[in-house]
Amino acid sequence: MMDLKNIACELDTSELHLRRIALSDAEAMFAMLSDAESMKYWSSPPVSDVSDALEILQKDIESDARGDSICWAVTLRDEDEMIGKCILFQFSPANRRAEIGFILNRDYWRRGLMHQALEAVIHFAFNTLKLHRIEADVDPDNAGSLGILDKLGFEREGLFRDRWQLNDGWVDSVMLGLLNRD
Repeated sequence: MMDLKNIACELDTSELHLRRIALSDAEAMFAMLSDAESMKYWSSPPVSDVSDALEILQKDIESDARGDSICWAVTLRDEDEMIGKCILFQFSPANRRAEIGFILNRDYWRRGLMHQALEAVIHFAFNTLKLHRIEADVDPDNAGSLGILDKLGFEREGLFRDRWQLNDGWVDSVMLGLLNRD
């Protein structure tokens, strides 16, 4: 697998441009991560301050700099404001495997934009990074994310019971996988 720290990874679709995230994305990240509806199925509660979003961005940028992840800001093609985030992380170079994650500002839901973004990231993962497998960890009640992943060809491979502790309770995870040959 390639050195992730220095890889060029700007991606384009018919409507979107995906670029590396930046600290200047803090307000847009806050808009997504502070929205209770958007964060309903995440393994962490909504953030309450833009400084929390900035801290998450900083961690993502540091992870990218170490080569542990690739985190994209999803923007509309002719604009630079972040409307979503896609990430490849939990890389296993020996097994040519990574996990995918994503979030989209609720103002842009149900327009097919995240599907486009994920298609571009998956194509990049399989064709540029030469991954064999991409995994996703999704709350079983998150019909939107499960629907997108299903349309992209991900297979449901199992249920992890009580995987995440959130809001004084336990949450299950549906584990999905997509193979390069799929």
